[in-house]
Amino acid sequence: MSIQESVQMITLKTIIFDCGRVLTCDQNPGHARAMAESLGVPLREFLAVYASERHEYDRGTETDRHYWDRVAGNWSRKLDDADLEKMIGHDLDSWFTINTETVALVGELKSEGYRLLILSNMNFEGKERLLGPARLLDGKDWLSLFDEVLFSCDLKLLKPEREIYERCLEKTFAPARACLFIDDIQVNVQAARNSGMNAILFTDTFSLREILERDYSIRLNPVAPRS
Repeated sequence: MSIQESVQMITLKTIIFDCGRVLTCDQNPGHARAMAESLGVPLREFLAVYASERHEYDRGTETDRHYWDRVAGNWSRKLDDADLEKMIGHDLDSWFTINTETVALVGELKSEGYRLLILSNMNFEGKERLLGPARLLDGKDWLSLFDEVLFSCDLKLLKPEREIYERCLEKTFAPARACLFIDDIQVNVQAARNSGMNAILFTDTFSLREILERDYSIRLNPVAPRS
């Protein structure tokens, strides 16, 4: 039996989505630049430090003040309370433009009867934004399409650590082979596969639709390709 034939025989029960750059759009460059300019550093240099210092913040083991003090400290900068508030605001605003195409796809999957989860590396501030104003899209609560929403800050675990997938599987109500994980980071996708789940590397919603239809025989509404 070929790998392709094996994939097509899988009956999926649960589909798990990452949040950032999957359910939301890529980081807004305007807000990213505003954060870099607040510290007076080049954008590329800022983003490298911003990402490398972020792990414990997203794990929920340090506060926003500790995280931003460490980021600013890379350039011997200090943030007062007003500066900190601005940085947090730009950070949140940079990530929570909802991907309407992916949300539409989620709605279709819900109508087909799949159990739907979110598994996200996200800090407490991001969690508050997602569970608050970001859950509304054109006045509708898109987040209610999901049966469970799991955050790294609550679990004190991060993708791609194996235990976070094990904890997620406890909420799927299905064996790992009947679960599909979707993420935009290859190492997270591979870790899901290592845990026994099926997994797809997300690039864009149209490509995701094609894979779901071709490899998993999921019936979806026809969508015209982007020109």
